[in-house]
Amino acid sequence: MPLMCCLAAACVCVSAVPALSQSGEPTAVIDTTAGRITCTLFTHERPVTTARFIALATGSEPWTAPDGSVVSGKSFYDGNRINPQSAGIVTGVRAAAGEKPAGEPFPAETTLPLLFDRPGLLGMTISRGNAGPSRFLITDHANTEVDGRAVVFGQCDDASAKLVGALRHTLQSTDNHPVTPVAIEHITIIPFGEHGFPFRSPIGEILPAPALLAPPYGPEPTGPTAILDTTAGRISCRLFTRESPIATAVFLGLADGTKDWTDPTTHVVEHHKRFYDGMPFDRVLPDFYIQFGDVTGDISGKTDIGFRFKNEITPHLAFDRPGRLAFGNAGRDTNNSELFFALNPMHVLDGGYTIIGQCDSASVAVLEHIAHLPRDGSNHPLTPVVVRRIDVQP
Repeated sequence: MPLMCCLAAACVCVSAVPALSQSGEPTAVIDTTAGRITCTLFTHERPVTTARFIALATGSEPWTAPDGSVVSGKSFYDGNRINPQSAGIVTGVRAAAGEKPAGEPFPAETTLPLLFDRPGLLGMTISRGNAGPSRFLITDHANTEVDGRAVVFGQCDDASAKLVGALRHTLQSTDNHPVTPVAIEHITIIPFGEHGFPFRSPIGEILPAPALLAPPYGPEPTGPTAILDTTAGRISCRLFTRESPIATAVFLGLADGTKDWTDPTTHVVEHHKRFYDGMPFDRVLPDFYIQFGDVTGDISGKTDIGFRFKNEITPHLAFDRPGRLAFGNAGRDTNNSELFFALNPMHVLDGGYTIIGQCDSASVAVLEHIAHLPRDGSNHPLTPVVVRRIDVQP
């Protein structure tokens, strides 16, 4: 999207208003500790959502503080920490309040469908059909996974979308623990046609310093090594058969065909059929994880292949390093065949997913290569990456 910038140093650079938006839209200038994000608001298409956002940003709407008191005349968003999200960044929950919302949620505005089909879209999150009440996200790429989970109510300019991508990368690669947390300093709402907002240094010059992550700890794998021959290279992972005996047995049985499974399309029970051979990676999220193992390609983990098994959580076996291999699920104790490779330490996943293996450093490099392949809006690699075969060595 082309930028329209005025020459005077005091002016703000904003993106051209998308064709779907009417003229006369205001601009939200979101100053953060890592740079400035500038977004045009869709007040015509999303009047309720933008009104809520503007009221909280300017302090014209009261909100509840952590101690239960009602705050008026002060911006809700100032000081909010910014966190990574698979599609970009998310903020708008006051951490000290323990996820306490600012007011009541409101019906999501969906009359005019606006999809997350480009980078830099500003959205208010949806839960149980309602939006907000205050949590918003900004995307760094087109992502259909966000459709239906947030209400689009603005478009940020190209430079802002790049900053969002840089922030997501920095925060995810440090397990969301940069040396200096990233937060919103202030949000200013500029009416359409007004200029003269103070100039700020170029976006993205002050990214947070990486964290010094704690060294890995906990048990090392002692089981056999699973070798995945893929079209992007060889991935070798030693298994935690002692710590996760049920999960590793399921994986090994599906891999060599000794475990029966039910085809979810034909409902035929498959005997002696290698499950993973020929299966593509169906989800790649840079700095987060790579996912595969659902025969239908459904990333939700809800596909039924005839069995489920419980999580196996071992004390001190954590997502404390890149290259962890684990079972995905649709909720605790719903594991069946879906797997993912963690690309960074991610302690937010601890306790929710069963770790079954650790890949070696050469394999982590292959995983990083796959994660950064060009992808579509559904996070599928444009050039499919396929597991040719899985073999197991002692």
